[in-house]
Amino acid sequence: MSLHAYQKNALVADYLRGGLGFAVTAFPVVFAPMLGTFQIIFALISLVFAGFLLKTWLRAQTRIEVADEGIRALGPFGKTIAWPDLAEMELRYYSTQKDKAKGWMHLVLKGGDGAKISIESTLDGFDRVLEHAAAAAGRNGVALNQTTTENLTAAGVSTGIAVGDR
Repeated sequence: MSLHAYQKNALVADYLRGGLGFAVTAFPVVFAPMLGTFQIIFALISLVFAGFLLKTWLRAQTRIEVADEGIRALGPFGKTIAWPDLAEMELRYYSTQKDKAKGWMHLVLKGGDGAKISIESTLDGFDRVLEHAAAAAGRNGVALNQTTTENLTAAGVSTGIAVGDR
């Protein structure tokens, strides 16, 4: 069994981005005389930043436990997926630069009972989690889309799974 948490420096950076965005958009709504339309636009944008801050806080509270039996998200919205019940796996890469040299990965695992666990690559030990998930997907015969297969290969994880028709 291994326990994984999100990297503190990534969380702090997200808190700073979200906080700055929220302050810049919420401050004019509260303190500046604005026309109704602009006030609504700024209020909606500030709500997006507030949602991002909430998502960051939830990630900070979440721990991922990986064991031979399955994977568990421990935290406010904890879920468990037993490896034999893994029904879907999707791995996406989001680039932050035009040449795709930098970015992050986002892993989504779904169980047969509808349980869903989302994990970002800023998780400590993300590679180990990814290897366990790919092995379970292979054992279960989970069809992976082409993007997932390519991203697993780019991450250095061998799948041995044929690309599904998704």
